[in-house]
Amino acid sequence: MKVATKTAKIKKTKTPAEDHEESRERHTAEKVMQTVLAEHKAESEVRRLDQWVSIECPHCGEAGELHVIAEMDGQSIDQNCMVCCRAFVAHVEVEEDEAHVGVEAA
Repeated sequence: MKVATKTAKIKKTKTPAEDHEESRERHTAEKVMQTVLAEHKAESEVRRLDQWVSIECPHCGEAGELHVIAEMDGQSIDQNCMVCCRAFVAHVEVEEDEAHVGVEAA
């Protein structure tokens, strides 16, 4: 016949150094989360340039459009005309919330 015995588990108490370390880690995690949330909020408040700009082929004069986003500022984009198939270069400049595109023969 087995006799059931009950053993009491001894609860490990944390030392003040362990409490301090845990508190410091929690504080650091909270600061990181606040920073991430602030960056996300700032990013969502930034207005993104996203527009279509009318352009004209420098060879045949055919009208077309170029999709411009803010990240294209200062870039030169090689294109071929959809009508005459000749190459041209579109130079993109972004000022504030407005895109300016210059087109020249390549």
